[in-house]
Parts: sequence; structure tokens; C-alpha cells
Amino acid sequence: MKNSSKLAIAAITLWVLTIVVFGYKFVTGSTELAEDNRQAITITPSEKIVVLGEMRGMLLTVQGILEGLEDNNMDAVSQAALASGTEHMVDTDPRLMLKLPLAFKKLGVGSHTYFDEISAKAKSGTSKETIIKMLNTQLKSCVACHATYQLKTE
Repeated sequence: MKNSSKLAIAAITLWVLTIVVFGYKFVTGSTELAEDNRQAITITPSEKIVVLGEMRGMLLTVQGILEGLEDNNMDAVSQAALASGTEHMVDTDPRLMLKLPLAFKKLGVGSHTYFDEISAKAKSGTSKETIIKMLNTQLKSCVACHATYQLKTE
């Protein structure tokens, strides 16, 4: 076999191995089992600030939605929900995204998408009762995430 063929095979093997490792890390993230049986996601202190900031933003959105519902102001509900919609997802560093397990990423994107749905329903005149049910569904997702994961710093 010529040296160029051996080099090509080695390069392809290295390329495939890199993709497999990257894919594995993308799915599993950087986690370990915590003392309370949740998955501890290991991130840097600055990454933790970003993740917790996004969670705080979602909590403020929930409060804004409830305030709008209390005031019977569906425009305010719609605007509050948009604050955590997909247009306002944090532009996350790819290194952080590799540390987050796939299920965590799905919960996060799903939450942003669902806030868009709440906004659209509120804007279209959907009843308060339906918005409350949607908000309850959204909060179940938040509770599931917090019950499953914790953030641990490096």
C-alpha cells in the first residue's frame, strides 16, 4: 500500500473518531450522578451565571404572564411570554452546549418554543383558562428539569 493511501485511511479514521466523540459528548454532556440522584452538570462559574440568568429570565416571564392574566390584559400576557421566546434564546457558547446533556437542551429549547406558543395564543384571544393551563404545562417542564439536573462548577 502506498504511503498516500495509508495517510488517507488514517485521516478518515481520525475524522470518523472525532465525529463519534463529538456526537457522544453532544448527547451525554458533562454529567455525573449527584448525591441526591440528580444529574450534576459540570460547568464553569461563568457558564453557571449564564444558565441561571436564563432560568431567572423565564421565572420573570412567568410572573409577567400571571400579572397580565390578573389584569385581564392579554396583550401584556403575549409580550411577557415573548420575553422568553425563541427570539430571545441566549446565544450560548458551543463549549457550554457540549457540556449540557441532550435532554437538558431539549427541555430548554422546548420551553422557549412553548413561550412563543403562549404568546401567540394570548394574542389570538384565547381564554385565560387556556393560558393558565398552558402555563401550568410550562411550569411542569421547569419542575421536571430542576428535579432531574443540578449545576456543579468545575
